[in-house]
Amino acid sequence: MTMKKDRAAAPPAALRRRKVTGVMTGLALAAALTATAVPAIAQGQGSDKSLSGHAAQHRYLSPLQVTSAYYASYNGDLAAGFDRYISKDLVLHGFNGPEQREDWIKGDLNIKAGLKGFKMTVLDQIVEGDRVVTRWSFEGVHTGTVFGIPASGRDVTLSGISIDRVIHGQSVEHWSEGNFGRFLDELRGEPDPSSATTK
Repeated sequence: MTMKKDRAAAPPAALRRRKVTGVMTGLALAAALTATAVPAIAQGQGSDKSLSGHAAQHRYLSPLQVTSAYYASYNGDLAAGFDRYISKDLVLHGFNGPEQREDWIKGDLNIKAGLKGFKMTVLDQIVEGDRVVTRWSFEGVHTGTVFGIPASGRDVTLSGISIDRVIHGQSVEHWSEGNFGRFLDELRGEPDPSSATTK
């Protein structure tokens, strides 16, 4: 009875303020929960396997987001990027045909460590379904041993085109084609056969 009397005595403006404050508090709490939950879901760390259809599509980063983040990691923490975006069950078709996942990261880390001022540039990316084609190039000064080739101080470049098939936020299959032989020639200081002139 007293409660009814208090509510009746309260001015309508005060009730409206209480309702608005309650709604705002609820919205703020929902936003905070979303801000902490979305990164975990986007990183594929959500544990709810019962999601299906439209909701399940939003659990993972898109193929373009995955490949963009992976190639960006070459200019930052490549080992972490590789671990995050390249599946442990990867099927790899490298420059020399099928290779091992561990050999890929070991080789790329060796290149990065041996080139001062290393910089990866993504030139183009084209998406078709779950596949992303990336045209890329990297460069640096050969100041460390790369694939057993001692430092030469030369400016070197490697370019190529890679295709990644991305499923559930990771590349599960990877193809690469590039001028790897020419890159090794640059490291060794061997002349480019295409620049030779005939007399």
